[in-house]
Amino acid sequence: MDWSKTKTIFIIVFSIMNVFLYSLYLDRYTEYEKVEVLGSDSSSIEEKLKEDNISYGNLPMKVDPEPYVNAQIHMFKNSEIPYGNQQGRLEKNNLLHVNFRKPMPLEGEVSKETLSAFVEENVYQGQEYVFWKINSKENKAIFFQKVNGKTLYYSDNGRVTIYWNKAGQVTGFEQTVYEKVELGEQPKDLISPIQAIYTLYTRGVLPANSTIDTAEVGYSVYVQVSENARMFLPTWRISATLADGTKEEYFINAVNNGIVELETEEEEEVVK
Repeated sequence: MDWSKTKTIFIIVFSIMNVFLYSLYLDRYTEYEKVEVLGSDSSSIEEKLKEDNISYGNLPMKVDPEPYVNAQIHMFKNSEIPYGNQQGRLEKNNLLHVNFRKPMPLEGEVSKETLSAFVEENVYQGQEYVFWKINSKENKAIFFQKVNGKTLYYSDNGRVTIYWNKAGQVTGFEQTVYEKVELGEQPKDLISPIQAIYTLYTRGVLPANSTIDTAEVGYSVYVQVSENARMFLPTWRISATLADGTKEEYFINAVNNGIVELETEEEEEVVK
């Protein structure tokens, strides 16, 4: 008997069982949370938010069910390292660094549009990324990977970072990417955006006199299934302007209504 292979099989099986049992637990917990939240009808929620001067514009009227998503971290091969004007190297096989010997011009000034066009044309699976933020101080922009057609928020293993010089020419980029994306078989009902906002309010996260700018559904990393596999969770992103003009973004588990803590970058200019 090859004990090493047997041990690996046991680890994989138990990992799958743990995720399955945890999902069952969350399904039951979700029902409890939803009952608790729905105990207050939408009119009473609106009244309570209005009392603390928390305002919002047009929120999504229809929220479709969304599945959990599974994916594997892509491990780059040496054959995928660019050559010619592009000088590439790998870090831990999943992070690709690329520098241009001769900086690449954009089709115009640095902007969301010109950077997005560059990524689509010059980055592996570039069409699978969505523009996120620009950091003008550091001359870099961040793109997040999309899964199930929606943004995967702040995952180190699903992003592209573009760098440029003072002349507005791209000097290089860094990339990580997920592959073998699989959708869960049973889409989950999602909480409404007003419920997500109310959760932030009742838990003391969203202060009074705030204005909700946008509410959109994407995904966030939910659980590590194995060393290179991840499960993603439907997630509300609520962006708000506080009373002092500060911009904040919050993330809510769109299935069980819990607050999701994500490591976000500081001192970045949001131009999404």
